[in-house]
Amino acid sequence: MIPLRYLPHSLATLALLALGATGAMAARKDTPPALADFDKLTGTRPGKCEAAPDPAYARMGEPTLRQCAWSQRLEMQYWKSIPAPEATCLPPAAIAWHRLSSRTPGGAPPWSKDWTGQARVAGSGELQQAVAVWQAADGSWSAVAWRWRPSDRPDTRAWQQAHWDPVAKAAQAVNAGNPAPASSPLLDAWLAGTNGKPRILEGDTWRWASDKTCMVLRTAGIGQGQLHLPYSRDDSRLEQRTAMQVQLARRFPAAEWLQPFTLLDPATAGTRSGAKFIAVWREGAAIQGQLWIPLRDNAGIVRARIGTDAPRQGPHADDVAAQRAALVERELKTLAQAWEARHE
Repeated sequence: MIPLRYLPHSLATLALLALGATGAMAARKDTPPALADFDKLTGTRPGKCEAAPDPAYARMGEPTLRQCAWSQRLEMQYWKSIPAPEATCLPPAAIAWHRLSSRTPGGAPPWSKDWTGQARVAGSGELQQAVAVWQAADGSWSAVAWRWRPSDRPDTRAWQQAHWDPVAKAAQAVNAGNPAPASSPLLDAWLAGTNGKPRILEGDTWRWASDKTCMVLRTAGIGQGQLHLPYSRDDSRLEQRTAMQVQLARRFPAAEWLQPFTLLDPATAGTRSGAKFIAVWREGAAIQGQLWIPLRDNAGIVRARIGTDAPRQGPHADDVAAQRAALVERELKTLAQAWEARHE
């Protein structure tokens, strides 16, 4: 038992120890993850960045850490938490991945719902970059962007390279175990047609943002038409298209047809491309559009349906619906032209 005369001193000591333990825990909690540990990865003590941050990253928000070294030739920005973007159907990770990877050579590949993280290492002799987005243990998402501008002096550049390699290796490790999306001719065309836009793959559903509007493409669950659609544009007949429109009207009796079943013009006037057909309709609070691509030699028909929301209520509901119907039609035509450029 502690004598009463020593009790105040003992309590003060315990309080100091508790504060010290709390401070140590806070320090450990605030320690950046491995991919953002500047000192450990590069073997260099970080310093303050003198130049203004790249405005391309401004939409990522204020970084948790921004550190530089090597006479300002090496820079790291780290975001501990990525906020959820407003007015979009895409998750925070997909938006952050687009904003970071679109600044690297080759553009931004789509995010996948099956990823818990993704990274890219790319660059040239003028600029090397490593960007990554990953999910923390608590379910939140973090991101980092490294940039290295190699020195013009060979010896210095070689030394920098040796210290950059651990950064690149740590970033590439984020990709370990990520399943690759199943490839298909339609997916290839969609990737080309949506290049430069934030997007995500969700199995048979592909989602992206176009003109600040959420677009969804579905390939599964689309019924097969009973009429034969010709591959050659020369074999397409008006009566065929009329019969197809009748079928569609029977299948969607509540639809308002904004663009009836129509044969598209080729991407380049006068070219002998295969026939492609579209239709756009409004049903409830949704705008739907479908693309039909008959394949050569009666090999079947590729179908893709693009949809978005259109509010029924509000003073400008009809104008919004018309704008979004035009956007759906434009996206269908872009997809058809991307298919034509790659597969015909």
